[in-house]
Amino acid sequence: MKLLSIAAIALLVFVFAPAARGASPGDVVITEIMQNPDAVSDTYGEWIELYNPTAAGIDINGWVIGDGGTEAHTITAGGSLVIPAGAFLVLGRNDDPAVNGGYTCNYKYAGITLGNAADRVVIRQGTTTIDSVAYDDGATFPDPTGASMECIDPLANNNLGSNWQECVVSTYGAGDYGTPGAPNDAWGVPSGPPVISGTRHEPAYPSSADTVLVASEVRDDEGISQVCLYYRVNGGVSQMTVMAAGSGHWFEGLIPPAADGSSVRYYVCAIDEGGHTSYDPAGAPAETYGYTVEDHLPTVVINEILASPQGDANNDGIIDAYQDEFIELYNPGATSVDVSGWTLSDDDSPTGAFIFPAGTLIPSHGFLTLFGGGSPQGFEGPVFADDGRIGNGLSNSGDTVELRRQGERIDQRTYGSEGNHGESLIRFPDGYGEWTRPSLEGFDWDYSPQASNGGSVTWTTGKSWGAIKRLFQEADE
Repeated sequence: MKLLSIAAIALLVFVFAPAARGASPGDVVITEIMQNPDAVSDTYGEWIELYNPTAAGIDINGWVIGDGGTEAHTITAGGSLVIPAGAFLVLGRNDDPAVNGGYTCNYKYAGITLGNAADRVVIRQGTTTIDSVAYDDGATFPDPTGASMECIDPLANNNLGSNWQECVVSTYGAGDYGTPGAPNDAWGVPSGPPVISGTRHEPAYPSSADTVLVASEVRDDEGISQVCLYYRVNGGVSQMTVMAAGSGHWFEGLIPPAADGSSVRYYVCAIDEGGHTSYDPAGAPAETYGYTVEDHLPTVVINEILASPQGDANNDGIIDAYQDEFIELYNPGATSVDVSGWTLSDDDSPTGAFIFPAGTLIPSHGFLTLFGGGSPQGFEGPVFADDGRIGNGLSNSGDTVELRRQGERIDQRTYGSEGNHGESLIRFPDGYGEWTRPSLEGFDWDYSPQASNGGSVTWTTGKSWGAIKRLFQEADE
């Protein structure tokens, strides 16, 4: 890509530069102008950047810079002042970085003021105009304050306003926008391969009737040449399809339906205009994403969440704001579901998710409860305690709880301030009912881990449970 190759050459400043020579028009290009700094006054902060796109150094000592009219300055460096091949040189009104806004000035000029509105910058060698730029108060050129005007393509006509833009990315020194002595933001930098992220497939658990959509977000400042989706079914021959550009930076590809029980593995490959290639996963093709085609999916849902316990929910005799938090799962299906290796947590601490151990089954129409910690007592069925809190603790004011199998989300529940009432959030009825709270349904309990939310199982409130324990303690005394 032409501009990127220019930027790459510019990185070789002062390295292996051929001997300086004379110049012809276009051999030195005005590529950046700071006519209206904001961090410091114009008197200190104005500067002009020159660029040498040729393959040999060019000595500008003795050249004249000005506006082509009344203002002119003859460059007198006391010796040669060479712009190396593919490199930059900055001329400025002040050469002290402590007061000029923080840029490196290679040569300090005098007798020239850059108009904030419209003006002209001309560089001449003798009577030959090497380059000239006339900006126009925003009519076609940018007209920034506190930012430079930067040439987009130094090999095109730089006297056209359409070939200039305001610098809005890079800052220098005291905070003004600009790239004095370096490639312009518009040129880009050698960026390497594309960046692929967010790769996913939908539906997450396909049946044999489903065509699977694979989507990836692909970014690259050189431009994307092609994005390809590679996939295998049951370890067979690799298939490839070109992914189509979707909205934003997303690309999408399709994997045809496969038979029930099939194992499908896939990866994404992106190539940019510079020929750079990247893969997702990064270790592809040895490393892949995948799924198993299943016509009978496991039926497990998040059924109850207690984020703000007011009592001893885990029945271990200790009331703890984190350890008594819990998430209850429910299996509404007709057969047991093996959740070995599945994870449960809040969404902002996925690396701290609780992993269910091998052999963990939720029976048909049964429950599984994960407490934040402690030593849960008196429950039937699978009950677990996390390491002191679930994830980084269930937020009372709002959080998202996720149940995942091999990284793929099975169920999710996001709640807000309704989690801060000292009682559970429940599905009513169990399984696929709407989310509500016990008090809103007229129930006399605050939470019901490992039990139905339908009210058929009597459960104590936090307050009444504490009262009962105190009665037994008094009787023991």
